[in-house]
Amino acid sequence: MKKKIEINTMMARNVYFTESFEFIKKLLGQFFDFQVPEKAKEIHKQNKPFDYTDEFRVYGTAERGINYHSYYKASEKEMRKPLLYTVSCETFGFPDVWLKFTISSQDGLIFEFDITDETIAKKVVDLFESEYGYCRKQSKDEIFDEILQELRTRGSEDNGQYGIKMGLKAIKLYPDDFWARFYLGCAYALNNQHKKAIEHLRYAIKCDPKSYDAYYNLGKSYLQLEELEQAKEALSKALSLAKESHAINYYLAVVLEKLGEKDEAVKYYQRAIELAPESLPETKRVIKSFYEDAKKRLKELKQ
Repeated sequence: MKKKIEINTMMARNVYFTESFEFIKKLLGQFFDFQVPEKAKEIHKQNKPFDYTDEFRVYGTAERGINYHSYYKASEKEMRKPLLYTVSCETFGFPDVWLKFTISSQDGLIFEFDITDETIAKKVVDLFESEYGYCRKQSKDEIFDEILQELRTRGSEDNGQYGIKMGLKAIKLYPDDFWARFYLGCAYALNNQHKKAIEHLRYAIKCDPKSYDAYYNLGKSYLQLEELEQAKEALSKALSLAKESHAINYYLAVVLEKLGEKDEAVKYYQRAIELAPESLPETKRVIKSFYEDAKKRLKELKQ
């Protein structure tokens, strides 16, 4: 029976590295009648001070035992805790069993085995789960980080529906988190639910009053609802925080034109054109549309 069990959570990444050796040692003694010696038969070590340590040990006899391999990487002098470590223990020389247990500060727990006797194999799995199954539980922060990643990468799917679903989960965990509110507000805007978008974007601004992106998206939602004074206020604030944004200049010009402030609209359309990137690839169709529309509106307003 072959099996590989992987657990990569914060808890798993913080399991003490000596557990790798101790667990393999326990399995060999309990199920395969082999007592692992306390002292290593061979030790080979390479290291560079304040950089890395790479160590290989052999526990057992020449015929069978455990190969122990550890690697530690540091990034700063006199670090008490390594930046990165991996400890792996692997059996050798046993005809009916192979075991390997790796503990990593990056990849958590990786337990692999190939055991001929299925009854013993199942007992091995049960023992692993009884000792390390608790590591499967994710912390609140881990769950939240995964939700935010989903929001960043997939929040616009189904016209924002997926972003709304994940955003609501995010604010349930951390109601006062800027990114949770921001992504949820953007998702509602994509879904044409602009009143709800405004609610969450305003909340995001309370969390981070210097986010030009939040003011920018807030202004666009007000514009969609034809609440032009509020749109002007939000976009003006966004512009004060990001003066070189062609998109903010463009939308502010649109709002000013709708408000009948022709001279100001001309000024910001012109600025949007000046700030537009020189190279406008096909992947930047939205930017290109801003640029083309700004030129068109500017020409009409100057007539």
